[in-house]
Amino acid sequence: MNTGIVYSDKYLEHDLGPDHPEKPERLKSIIESLKREEKLLEKIDIFEPSPASIEDIKLAHTPAYIEKIKKLSKSGRRVDLDTPINKKTFDLALLSAGGTLQLGEKTLKGKFGNGFALVRPPGHHATRDSGGGFCYFNNIAITARKLLKEDEIDRVLIFDFDAHHGNGTQDIFYQDNNLLYISFHQSGRTLYPGTGSPKETGEKDGEGYTVNVPFPPGSSDENYVAALKKFLIPLSEQFEPDFILSSVGLDGHRKDPLTNLRLSSKGYEWLGKTSIDQASKLCDGKIVFVLEGGYAIDASTKSVLKIMNALVNPSSPDLPKGEKKPVFEKVKENLSPYWDL
Repeated sequence: MNTGIVYSDKYLEHDLGPDHPEKPERLKSIIESLKREEKLLEKIDIFEPSPASIEDIKLAHTPAYIEKIKKLSKSGRRVDLDTPINKKTFDLALLSAGGTLQLGEKTLKGKFGNGFALVRPPGHHATRDSGGGFCYFNNIAITARKLLKEDEIDRVLIFDFDAHHGNGTQDIFYQDNNLLYISFHQSGRTLYPGTGSPKETGEKDGEGYTVNVPFPPGSSDENYVAALKKFLIPLSEQFEPDFILSSVGLDGHRKDPLTNLRLSSKGYEWLGKTSIDQASKLCDGKIVFVLEGGYAIDASTKSVLKIMNALVNPSSPDLPKGEKKPVFEKVKENLSPYWDL
């Protein structure tokens, strides 16, 4: 089966101003570069999305919050200082959520073997009742909830490797035990949104199902590889998901202007390949990557293409030894009541 890619030129209409880092050019560069990869395109199907319904959005957000975004979009007021809004925002946020959701459903039903949602605006900072961090509706959370609700699967894993902690996704699933949320991110002590401590492990039925691995500034490919071996691989194998979703933030790249991590495009290839390999072992290869952050345009484009190559041509990752960080022990300590690490 081919790899599915959801994309629309309408996503480029999401324009927050010339000085805003979440600009159309970051996605335009990716799609234009992809269309030059003739061999890759032979195994890829690109399709146009349709908007998510309000009922779909309600799977992850409160009715009051949805109405707030609709009203703000009409008025042109901001969600917060960093998250402008304009008359197209509400409709484009519905289209972004819809594209992600449709790709998830098509992949689960066997239309595609796996996929990548090239969508804007991003979503993983949107909580049940608030937006921010350039996000309005939580694309990946809406998709996970819809798959769990309507497609008779029992467990979904979300692996989030955006440099900024996915506080919105964590908030939405913090009390759920049918979704395992694993986040690799720059420490909240040094970066927005300030959340994602190892102590944040879920509550009520969801206790133990939130996994936060915060990396100190300057962390490298080798550190992320060690975390893949220490956390993603064993936790995914113990959880046994029916489907994997991944929030792809390319803003951990060493060239990114907003963060202080030191990942390379090769590091992103290892993140992608390892995720795909786990999906092959655990859930018939069913994995969908969803675009989040990444503001060094050339570096982000190169990193996305490496992940797409891995989707089209899956192979076991040849991971180096890796280099652990002291924070790993804190993560392990907080997870030890729930998982064998």
